[in-house]
Amino acid sequence: MNAKRISILALAAALVAGITISCYRPYGYHFYPDRPRFEPNHPADVDLLRREPRREHIRIGEVWIRPSRHMDRYRVEGILREKAAYLGADALVIVADRYTRDGVVYNYWYGPRRVYRRQIVGIAIRYRR
Repeated sequence: MNAKRISILALAAALVAGITISCYRPYGYHFYPDRPRFEPNHPADVDLLRREPRREHIRIGEVWIRPSRHMDRYRVEGILREKAAYLGADALVIVADRYTRDGVVYNYWYGPRRVYRRQIVGIAIRYRR
């Protein structure tokens, strides 16, 4: 009976861990409220900009990503373009590219070490026609 309880608890813990890991997304997007919705574009048609364009445009939402150390530049840009295209954006203006302190890791030999994580945030815009 005791072995059965332990196996059930182990199975439940594995299930919870699997669900938690599968729900984590290092990227995402959201629409701004009270803004018009547009049909999705092709990701290749989305421009990545570092400042706001002078053309008339509408801000339709935000796109964010927390890239890992192993993601190269092209994969990060591809994910940003893909999510902005899903919103129906013509361009994505990068407004924040920063490192934030995520926590502290304690090591027996080296002591506490701060862990930093990169985050990129962009505003999806649609040009007025």
